[in-house]
Amino acid sequence: MDKIWNIIGKRKKDQSLIEHILTCKGITRPEDRKEFLSIKPQKTYDPFLMKNMKEAVKKIEEHIKKESKIIVYGDYDVDGVTSISLLIEFFSYFISNIDYYIPNRFSEGYGLNKKAISYIKNELKADLMITVDNGINSYDEVKYGKEIGLDIIVTDHHHPPEKIPECIVINPKQKGDSYPFKELCGCGVAFKLAQALQRKLNLPKKVINNALDLVTLATISDLVPLIDENRTIIKYGLKSINANQRLGLAILRKVTGLEDKEIKSGQIGYTLGPCFNAAGRLKDAKIGVQLLLEKNKKKAEKIAQTLYQLNAKRQKIQIDGEKYCKKLVEEKHSQDNFLVLRADGVSEGIIGIIAGKIKDIFYRPTLVVTECKEGYLKGSGRSIQGINIYEEMSKVSDLLLGFGGHEMACGFSIKEENLEELRKRLNIQVQQIKEENPNIFIPKMDIVAEIKAQEFNMDFIKELSKLEPYGIGNPRPLFMIKNIEVNHQWTKACGKEGIHLKFSGKKDEFYLNGIGFFLVEKYQNLKEPSNVDVAFFADINEYNGIIQAQMRIEDIRNV
Repeated sequence: MDKIWNIIGKRKKDQSLIEHILTCKGITRPEDRKEFLSIKPQKTYDPFLMKNMKEAVKKIEEHIKKESKIIVYGDYDVDGVTSISLLIEFFSYFISNIDYYIPNRFSEGYGLNKKAISYIKNELKADLMITVDNGINSYDEVKYGKEIGLDIIVTDHHHPPEKIPECIVINPKQKGDSYPFKELCGCGVAFKLAQALQRKLNLPKKVINNALDLVTLATISDLVPLIDENRTIIKYGLKSINANQRLGLAILRKVTGLEDKEIKSGQIGYTLGPCFNAAGRLKDAKIGVQLLLEKNKKKAEKIAQTLYQLNAKRQKIQIDGEKYCKKLVEEKHSQDNFLVLRADGVSEGIIGIIAGKIKDIFYRPTLVVTECKEGYLKGSGRSIQGINIYEEMSKVSDLLLGFGGHEMACGFSIKEENLEELRKRLNIQVQQIKEENPNIFIPKMDIVAEIKAQEFNMDFIKELSKLEPYGIGNPRPLFMIKNIEVNHQWTKACGKEGIHLKFSGKKDEFYLNGIGFFLVEKYQNLKEPSNVDVAFFADINEYNGIIQAQMRIEDIRNV
């Protein structure tokens, strides 16, 4: 698939590469640059700046004095699991009457529900319920909980609706909140609550520092921007994870083959995080909480193996689902602007991931639906830059039983009889967008700089490492080298299925090597070019004890 190469800034002659990249990110003040590059960042804020934080701390203090039963109510993804683990661990330093509840993805769905609230009050005998990573949309459920005698504190990070629950709400995005940073994940908000309690109760700072690895795991996995206070948190949290300070994470590193590798955002996002998500997608998210809180090595090893095996199972289901949906597009929906794919038999816990993969392959907004009971479907969607999937789904809400989401992702339910009408109307809507923006279905790459071949070396990569950790809000910088002479003898297909490109070339007497995943077909379409332009990320190749700079090629084109 062709891509648009967008050069986002011209590097000045007297400007270092790092200075140029920071300028492209909008970081121009000297003090901001120093903070961004610091190995010991200081950007963090007083938790009591959050609206209702004083009231939440006071309410919790009252329940601690009364020795009340406290329940933490979470979600089944990484953010929810880590949020629960953080508060359970934190409260356990000074109380014992605490427990947690995670709704079942399949029978209960996301967020609060009245049946669970009744169980928490009547069976678990709770006096106070604290939500983490959910609750901001649960007006009726909170009202019911209060009616049956529960005190409730909602902590959340999702965008609030017009009508929020009538209880103590901690959410930096709510109206009237003066907290300077709005992009914390759910675990980040729970962390600020714990931080406020630590200060008010005069507890050792260690009890807060011990939680930074959990917030890091959640922040990276939940795809919130890795900037500002989030950047401070994860820089310290990654140190904790790499120091193996939490038994469960240390053992999961070993099980997943990361024991001897430095953990960065990529290892969390692609390896560790998915293991926790797999439990909630296929079985029971409590397994993840158990691992994070486990102190016994043998038990932790058993739990880590379970998570690893669940993730392997998830990957198999995902791959099969992707193949099925890809074939479905090629055979029936190749001309559609908005892909709506029915994949019965695929777990509803996996369809969101599959929608994301199909979106990447065909670069179209994509919905994948699966039957949840006779006559009813559940779906999940992912979108591309320039198409707000939440807005597009809002226009067809009359066809849906319910939906939620944001600009790039959504979840919904629908009667089977309305699926074809949904497909028809979404295609018409996106066709109108395409007419206004003909390039909407061409993926775009933001390239920060064209560099010289002689610049690309290990010193170059060491300098770039100051910009880590990478993620949403701080993407890895993409570079370009033009007019590379191709070495046809060493440029060839590689990998089991021969779909990856091993590249070799020369520019200005400097030799360049790279790997381009899934780029063999693209290269072959260039018809044995003598010279090419290459867009790439800077990477490292280690082979037979030799370490050298390597291009991780994102795209390649004729000169």
